[in-house]
Amino acid sequence: MNQLSPDDVASIGTIFGFGAIIGVALCVGVVSLLGLRRRSKPSETLEFRFEARELIGACPHARRTLAYEDFDEDVYHQLIDRLADMFPDLPSRLENAPAHHDSFYMTEPTEDGSITVAAELHGSFLTLRISGVAAPLARRVLVESDEMRAAEAELTVLRSTVDATPHPAWRETADGQIDWANRAYLTLMAQADIAADTGAWPPAKLFHGGAVTAPGCEPKVKRSSLPIKGEDARTFEVTRFGIGTSTLNFATDAAATVRAEESLRSFMQTLTQTFAALPIGLAVFDRSRALVMFNPALSDLTRLEPAWLTTRPTLYDVLNELREKRMVPERRDFKDWRQSIEGLVQSASDGTYCETWTLATGQTYRVTGQPHPEGAVAFLLEDITAEMTLTRKFRRELNMSQTLLDNLPNALVVFDSDGVISMQNAAYHALWGTDPEAAMDQITITDASRMWQSASTPDPIWGDARDFVVQRGDRAEWSDTVMLANGRALQCRFQPLSGGATMIEFMPSGDAGAIMPAPAAPAEASAKMAG
Repeated sequence: MNQLSPDDVASIGTIFGFGAIIGVALCVGVVSLLGLRRRSKPSETLEFRFEARELIGACPHARRTLAYEDFDEDVYHQLIDRLADMFPDLPSRLENAPAHHDSFYMTEPTEDGSITVAAELHGSFLTLRISGVAAPLARRVLVESDEMRAAEAELTVLRSTVDATPHPAWRETADGQIDWANRAYLTLMAQADIAADTGAWPPAKLFHGGAVTAPGCEPKVKRSSLPIKGEDARTFEVTRFGIGTSTLNFATDAAATVRAEESLRSFMQTLTQTFAALPIGLAVFDRSRALVMFNPALSDLTRLEPAWLTTRPTLYDVLNELREKRMVPERRDFKDWRQSIEGLVQSASDGTYCETWTLATGQTYRVTGQPHPEGAVAFLLEDITAEMTLTRKFRRELNMSQTLLDNLPNALVVFDSDGVISMQNAAYHALWGTDPEAAMDQITITDASRMWQSASTPDPIWGDARDFVVQRGDRAEWSDTVMLANGRALQCRFQPLSGGATMIEFMPSGDAGAIMPAPAAPAEASAKMAG
């Protein structure tokens, strides 16, 4: 028995969905955390001193900001350019200061407070004091505050989504250490029956090994069993995705899938045992007409090797192999053979195929085709050689009996227990002028007696004949004479047979023996007995 379902598609879709969520969350989280690190709450005022636009001094806090900013030697122009993102008029105010002796103050209100810039110019000397921002030099910090809040809100949503998912997810570094895990993973780790400190970091690895899926490739799922405290081990389907030097991993509880597979396996075993005991050969072909199921009786009846049948041959291959082994009726030529196969497949798909195959070996098979769901077709092969042999023997005996009856000189007709003609001979047809080819099973004793009565003079014998034929219980043979319409006397003998059947014989009156009167009707017999 060889056999394949839809839960895998849903699992893969779930894995891809969580992969996208985790990937976006990590990317947004890294960018947002960088911004948050530099957007700490406003610190003290930063002071920069320039001479002829060359940096000549800075306060300690300002010097620390220069240590991690991406500035080259031209600090002045880069600082002014970046501050111009918030203060567009700053460059022109510095350029147009009268005789470079001026002092001015600029402020920009934000939802987190005001950002201010104070400038003092004394000839070629310039002092800039900046307050309200921790690191005013970085372009990544000089962004609109509402954009930052939106990014932080999105990160919060992604983190809560990943933590709320019931499927464990975690990330492993290149050396196999876990550097991130969601809440479902940590919960499962607490339930797992393993030797590990649930409060330690990094957390213990619950699943090991498995192929890593490259971006854009079909996910490769590995099943892993995990022991659970106080319960039976649970089976998970683990999928790993490569992201740089790390791997992003997802585990899906496969308990329902495993139970379904075990149930299907048990059902298939029961089916196999049932079909193995059947004397009827079974072959099931799928939508593409490949053999997907067969039982031992098929091999026994067709002489096809089980090893060859397990290779899933097509329906055409099976029929062609049967033709080679002379296990199908012979056709005139190959073209006729191909047409017969096409007709067989179409009839089986419609559920109308049923043929009797008479083989050259003398065997006779009844082949039935039945449609199955999703375009499959099943064929049943039954050896009816013994049945056909018995039928032929019975038919020969009937023909011999009919020949014997036809050679008898007297007219004979036999009625079954229901009063329907089951047999008659040639002398009967000649006497009464009936058609030998007419269907006998449609002529009753009533029809026959009316015909007899119409061809003879009025006589109560025909009524007695009708009652005798349909009478139940014990009956005795009797006879009587009637006069035909042509003036000839006809002797009629009524003889009961086994099974409630009745034989009536018609002969010329001169050939008859002693006349036996018809038996009295039940009411008349009772009256005579009372007298």
